[in-house]
Amino acid sequence: MKRRPYRAGSFYEADGDACRRSASKILDEAALPDDLPEALFGGLVPHAGWVFSGLIAAMTLKALAARNRLGRVVIFGADHWGTAGGGAVYDKGAWLTPLGEVPIDEKLADALLNGCSLLRADSSAHEREHSIEVQLPLMQVACADVRIVPINISPSPDAIRVGREVGEVLAGDFPDVAVIGSTDLTHYGPQYGFTPGGTGLAGLEWAGKNDARVLKLIEAMQADKVIAETAAHQSACGGGAIAATIAACSAMGATAGLTLKYTSSAEVMQEVYSQRCDDAVGYAAVVFACV
Repeated sequence: MKRRPYRAGSFYEADGDACRRSASKILDEAALPDDLPEALFGGLVPHAGWVFSGLIAAMTLKALAARNRLGRVVIFGADHWGTAGGGAVYDKGAWLTPLGEVPIDEKLADALLNGCSLLRADSSAHEREHSIEVQLPLMQVACADVRIVPINISPSPDAIRVGREVGEVLAGDFPDVAVIGSTDLTHYGPQYGFTPGGTGLAGLEWAGKNDARVLKLIEAMQADKVIAETAAHQSACGGGAIAATIAACSAMGATAGLTLKYTSSAEVMQEVYSQRCDDAVGYAAVVFACV
């Protein structure tokens, strides 16, 4: 069983050589803080096209690789298509990318399915979901022998229980595994039909404050409040992925979330293309650590 790429050629390059060059360049440019904690358990990554959020995602992945925590990964994806039904595990085979295959850690997947009551094996739930896929070539370059267990998860309070049970399994039997959640933050502007703070600069400032509020909860590892906050204020498309990752990392020993960098698509458009936008999507690189 092999999942084929859904967004290769649009969110990132479909050609293998070009994809590897881009991924390597992004990872090289991803700067990490000098005081990065030694004990990292996982993190959060955005999942837009690489030109917008690749550098932000690479910071989290590079930080985990620097602490030898990228060889085996449980990765929670956002549920853009409503197919997760709680928590859907891709439990066998591999995911194909322009750089080759990323194998499923089948032993780990079996352990999670047996130890987590709300998870089910369902490869079809992942067919069109890009939030996990766009991370994989970056992960392959950062750690050539990476193995994964992809879990598509709904933004419901059950995500907290799923994350906690996943973390308990990992803490007991797989202490080397990291947990990553994939989410973008506020989707703001006329393009998204969401303008509670108005349009133009005032609207973008509102969106930034909306993101800052949920990031504060993430840093405090308040998984229960994250679910309510993201639902009430539309501040993340992967509220379930955030909550599950926080709960899992907490069960593994993390005590705090550290935001490595925050930006938005509007800022990228201004910096890279010198274009001003009334629409913006927020992106953050976060790691969960014992501090």
